[in-house]
Amino acid sequence: MDSTILNKKMYLLDGSFISGITPYVDIDSVMKHPLWGSNLLLNNEDAVICGHKDYIRAGADFLTTITYQASIGGFQKYLNLDYDQSFELIKKSVMICRRAITEENIERNIQIMGSIGPYGASLRDCSEYNGNYIDTMNLKELYNWHKPRIQALVEAGVDIMLFETIPSVIEATILLNILTEFPNQKACLSFSCKDGNHLSHGEKFSSVVELFWSNDYRKQLIAIGMNCLHPKFITPLLMSVKTKNVNFIAYPNGGGIWDVAQNCYDNTQIYKVSIDDLKIWNKKGLKIFGGCCKTDANEIARMRSLMDDLLL
Repeated sequence: MDSTILNKKMYLLDGSFISGITPYVDIDSVMKHPLWGSNLLLNNEDAVICGHKDYIRAGADFLTTITYQASIGGFQKYLNLDYDQSFELIKKSVMICRRAITEENIERNIQIMGSIGPYGASLRDCSEYNGNYIDTMNLKELYNWHKPRIQALVEAGVDIMLFETIPSVIEATILLNILTEFPNQKACLSFSCKDGNHLSHGEKFSSVVELFWSNDYRKQLIAIGMNCLHPKFITPLLMSVKTKNVNFIAYPNGGGIWDVAQNCYDNTQIYKVSIDDLKIWNKKGLKIFGGCCKTDANEIARMRSLMDDLLL
């Protein structure tokens, strides 16, 4: 697979890493850990590899590193590592993906996406779903927080950078500015969106796509889109975009709608993506599809089947 060109009709991303590792860990302890699943890079490498392997067997074309909530400061504070050890642990996430791919020994080409979550995820207060921290945060500090995370994944040889669940234009711009410091590195940019028209911070999705797909950032972006949202928002978000020839990425939640007040999913509103959905989205330019929260290997295998039927 050429990392610069999405030459197939559609590619399959993996699912939620928390859902993926659930069979192999005490999931309650993982969810309560300040680093979420990222602590397993140090504390349970075997479980991480098992989760990756399940997604490979399910048919994923892309594996995502377990670094969404990884940061130098977080590893120093909660894993008692120094700077260099923290940097190397982020790099290790790519090696773990490679090991899973090698051990599965399958014929199809699988690439590795390096997960870079928003600063808000480290706050552990659902800030990635509103982006309000961007209004008061020192932007140089935000740059310094993100830079070594990105650099570590680049040095480890990750195929594609995945900036995901990004709630605001400002944070996305900082991430893409850092990306330009590594001009050979390709990336996907995926936003958290609060409805069928807007990013979580309030910017119009269509305007954001126009901004980033029509300037020099386009040289390094292979896809732009949305994740960690209800599937019902994907169609209006895609249809709102007037920019031509956009490659989209989308990976919605598999559960219901997140209830902020109750701090859990309202599973009375579960929506199962259908082949008709994929047809509509693919016609609009969807190139990479997968799953976010509450999406496990079984659901990714179902998506593989739908996608294969679509591509016949």
